[in-house]
Amino acid sequence: MANPAPRRPTDPEALYRVVAARRLQYENLLWQVPALSLTAQAFLFSIALGQGVDTWARIFSAVLALNLSVISIMLMASHRQAEIRDVQWLDRFEQDELGAGDWGPHGAAFRKPYETKLDAGWFGNLIHLRLMFYVWIVGLGIFGVVAISMIVRTILTTVL
Repeated sequence: MANPAPRRPTDPEALYRVVAARRLQYENLLWQVPALSLTAQAFLFSIALGQGVDTWARIFSAVLALNLSVISIMLMASHRQAEIRDVQWLDRFEQDELGAGDWGPHGAAFRKPYETKLDAGWFGNLIHLRLMFYVWIVGLGIFGVVAISMIVRTILTTVL
């Protein structure tokens, strides 16, 4: 049996509210991931760098920290992609259904001033908002590199 043809929603505004709420949830999740990841990595690195810790405990905690870095980057990227997809859908809905053009809450005219500069006085000139996601990804990646170096260091120290 073939799938029936998709139907137009009977209440497009309700659909809009659902997608807007989902987009907000993805955005919240996007920034919760690195915070939780850093908390867990701090615990794991306290084991890996601690005095008198067994060699295997150092290696396992560093492997877990590396794993946490990788999966956090992947999860953060997934949330970011879903959030961008929803913003694009909302923007199209605002243009097509509401006739808002670029002036809808998710349109280019609304986003443009907020994408480049943080409103934080002179400090805002140093931070470009579009880069924040990438800075977090690089930061989590650095934790992964440090975890790899801890594994290598522990193995070399044990062998030599």
